[in-house]
Amino acid sequence: MNCKSFILYIAFIALFASSSLSAEDKIHVSKDIERLPLGKSVYYLEDPERKLTFEDISKPDVGSKFIKSDKDSLDFGQLNYNYWFRLTFENDTPESVSKLVEINYSNIDIAQFYKPNSDGTYSKEESGMLFPFSARSFKNRNFVYQIELEPGQQKTYYLMTWTSGGLNIPLTLWDKETFSQYNADVQHGLGLYYGVMIVMILYNIFIFFSVRDVSYFYYVSYILGFLGIQLVLTGHGFQYLWPAFPFLQRNFYVVFTGICMASVLLFTKRFLNTKDNVPKWLDKSMKILIVAHGFITLTPLVLPPEITVKLALLLTLPVLIFIPTATVISFLKKFRPARYFLLAFTVLTVSGTVVVLRFINVLGSTFLTEYGLYLGSTMEVILLSIALADRINIMKKEKEEAQAKTLEMQKILTESYARFVPKDFLANLGKDSILDVRLGDQIQKEMAVLFSDIRSFTTLSEQMTPAENFNFINSYLSRMSPIIQRHNGFIDKFIGDAIMALFQRNVIDAVSAGVEMQRYLKEYNEHRNRQGYIPIQIGVGIHSGSLMLGTIGAEERLEGTVISDTVNLASRIESLTKVYGSRIAVSESAIEEVKKYGKFHFRFLDRVKVKGKQKPVSVYEVFDGDEPQHQDLKLKTKESYEKGVKAFYSNSFEEAKQQFENVISIFPDDKATQLYLKRLYPVTHDRKLEEVEE
Repeated sequence: MNCKSFILYIAFIALFASSSLSAEDKIHVSKDIERLPLGKSVYYLEDPERKLTFEDISKPDVGSKFIKSDKDSLDFGQLNYNYWFRLTFENDTPESVSKLVEINYSNIDIAQFYKPNSDGTYSKEESGMLFPFSARSFKNRNFVYQIELEPGQQKTYYLMTWTSGGLNIPLTLWDKETFSQYNADVQHGLGLYYGVMIVMILYNIFIFFSVRDVSYFYYVSYILGFLGIQLVLTGHGFQYLWPAFPFLQRNFYVVFTGICMASVLLFTKRFLNTKDNVPKWLDKSMKILIVAHGFITLTPLVLPPEITVKLALLLTLPVLIFIPTATVISFLKKFRPARYFLLAFTVLTVSGTVVVLRFINVLGSTFLTEYGLYLGSTMEVILLSIALADRINIMKKEKEEAQAKTLEMQKILTESYARFVPKDFLANLGKDSILDVRLGDQIQKEMAVLFSDIRSFTTLSEQMTPAENFNFINSYLSRMSPIIQRHNGFIDKFIGDAIMALFQRNVIDAVSAGVEMQRYLKEYNEHRNRQGYIPIQIGVGIHSGSLMLGTIGAEERLEGTVISDTVNLASRIESLTKVYGSRIAVSESAIEEVKKYGKFHFRFLDRVKVKGKQKPVSVYEVFDGDEPQHQDLKLKTKESYEKGVKAFYSNSFEEAKQQFENVISIFPDDKATQLYLKRLYPVTHDRKLEEVEE
């Protein structure tokens, strides 16, 4: 039989075997499948002698010996056999399908994937830890293969694996896009894990050079060894660090295990002072294990991985027993450093035991067996860093206690200053602490200024004793201050019953604060009424512009303040709320921002001359903080009111009278309208601007 005839014969046999498959043997694929575990759909064949070839397993008599898996993930332990797998896919849809098959396991020495060609022959893709990483057609840390099926087509694929360590074959069928997203998520998660480990290494190296304690050197060596193990197990080391060196990928697990275990034993002995705190037999056993793991790092030079991997696993188990035992004994002896140490290694021992049991095929593949070691080791290295820090704390305890009182007093002093000088004031000056403030520190900024004042406070104050006055003011201010802070403002100063607040983000924050202050006042007045006190009213004035924020005074007595015409005008505008019966009055510059925001209701009040200004100032009223019924009446009369104001300023006094009288007929208590009518009814057409003096 010539070569061509032999190939056709093999193809015929393969087609015959595949056509004889029952419907239950086939894996039905379609474009809608995003992720499908294949563990229970795969057939496998053990080859203990490692002699079978693809031509052998394609024969009907051998192919019938394939066993159907009953597990989601096939675990074969440390047997080191050749394992053949058969997967039959069928596309019973009218569309072509292209999917990926992934083995979610990176430590396989040989992986041969056989896919059928259009002429009935099979092509082989061969890769694994015995080959450079570049041999893989799909560049991924795991083994990924592409399958393609035309409409109505059925194909059978074969896979052969062999590894010198433990073999685990979790097979999954993926949609390409879904796999890319999943792979990216895994990469990000593992990247975060590697980042934590690298940060811990760098941090503890820095501490080692700072304190010259050899414990940190042992600890860094331990983390480095542990990180190396993970890079080997995940395949990232082979993919990114040593892709051209299969020998390193096959043997680095053993090398890194030896470094990791020897270092952690040395670290434990020094940290827990095992010479004095544990029985001699345990201390000596740990010394023997240190030597044994040191020896393990050299075995890859003379022994194959089939032996060295098993030795490394075998020597790891007593470490997971001896270290917790020594830690518990030290803890029971009330050795303080053992506290965090016990917690750290309890976490690691549990996660490490789970992984080892998975490798020796006692436990199956689950989330905990796959990722438990990452979670456990992350917690462990963090906790051990805390344990080392606690050890340093013990060494420095006396020095810290000597400084503690001074630091506490400084903290109290700083907090006391903060109650007199707002943190926001310091932040605007670019200062971190009150201690950094100097006379003359200043900055020019665009800010909104809010003034609020209690109406008729003098009359109210005369009815109270000095103690009642202080209690009343503090009660009022303690309720209004949080409102200002909630709206991104800070209080520059209290002036008796008045509040001056600054808002550096925008004017809307100041207006929102003013509206909430007026709304809350109703609740506060109900409280006062229950206590037998008369209700109060407040006025709020808001203006925005450029101002100077800084310190004034003398070297021995400083005060933070704001100097600007903006501040003065905000104060004058607040005083106008008494004249026009408004609760919130704002300047023209502020109302422009309110218009853009579109949330608040407002109306024009007047153009007035205020003290210190040569030109008239336009003043507006924001009435969202009024009583609900007054808000409704102002909204109903807004059109007539605005027409009246426009006519008044156009010298159309008869029309203005008519419009204002329409307002009064609906809202008799509208004080702003009353003021306009007072100007109009004296028989004169000489309109004068009203001078408002404080």
